[in-house]
Amino acid sequence: MRIYLAPMEGITTYVYRNSFSRYFGGIDKYFTPFLTASHLKGRELREVHPDNNQGINVVPQILTNDSELFLTISKQLADLGYKEVNLNLGCPSGTVVSKGRGSGFLAYPEKLDRFLDEIYSKSDMKISIKTRIGMESLNEWEDILQVYIKYPISELIIHPRLREEFYNGTPHIDAFHMADDYFKNSATTLCYNGDITKPEDIKTDKDIMIGRGIIADPTLAAMIRNENASEGSGSNELNSIYRSNLKPYLNDILEGYLKEMSYEKQAVMKMKELWTFMSQGKTIDKKFMKDLYKTKTVSEYKAAATPLIQTLTKR
Repeated sequence: MRIYLAPMEGITTYVYRNSFSRYFGGIDKYFTPFLTASHLKGRELREVHPDNNQGINVVPQILTNDSELFLTISKQLADLGYKEVNLNLGCPSGTVVSKGRGSGFLAYPEKLDRFLDEIYSKSDMKISIKTRIGMESLNEWEDILQVYIKYPISELIIHPRLREEFYNGTPHIDAFHMADDYFKNSATTLCYNGDITKPEDIKTDKDIMIGRGIIADPTLAAMIRNENASEGSGSNELNSIYRSNLKPYLNDILEGYLKEMSYEKQAVMKMKELWTFMSQGKTIDKKFMKDLYKTKTVSEYKAAATPLIQTLTKR
């Protein structure tokens, strides 16, 4: 089983990926937040530039419903040395879906079929796909699979929810198993994504992709790999790593954003966004989070983050 870090817009940037790799690791592939521009420059270029991703296995993700744009971006990524790109057919954001991109593209299987025919026939790169299972009805999934099975998808990463469900309710594991039946005689590998926050949440022996669960607990990948992590020395060792590394890890991310951003307020905003995910499922005094969200300067942020770090490292 391989473990991937999910692309999360504004969170799993190259700054985050490098800090995570240094202090926790255990990730086989890091997927970038989606790219959309026809010419890689500025923030998007920094995000995928090899100099900013040394020593980690990175797969750039592309968001578009325009085959020529996909091929244009792919060519630029190939020139940077990338061998694989990922197509985003899963984003449920309203602004994305309204343009027929992300999971919104799933509503048009015939158009999607033509798009895939274009990109797979004209690109020499490996192309994986991250997908949802439809827009509004579970009945859509089989029609979508009948499109996917026609193409040499290097890996199909499935978040088994409908677009209208966003991140609510329980993932439809039966839909994942249906895909497994479709691709059992195919070279395409499958990967499961959705609601993995602890090892017992894994219901498959396939590869897995985790986003929010790893942000909340950066030892989760190591926990999954360690069969005895829930008991005995394995659990104690991971707790020790968490307690020792959490503060320098967060400081490292902050320093990275201070170098990346024009103003310290922007870096502080990025850290507050990260803490929104890190605090999920934790028993944290609401006052500490309120104090954190009020901060605007680095000194204010560090003062507010101290009691939060102390709370988390008591685990």
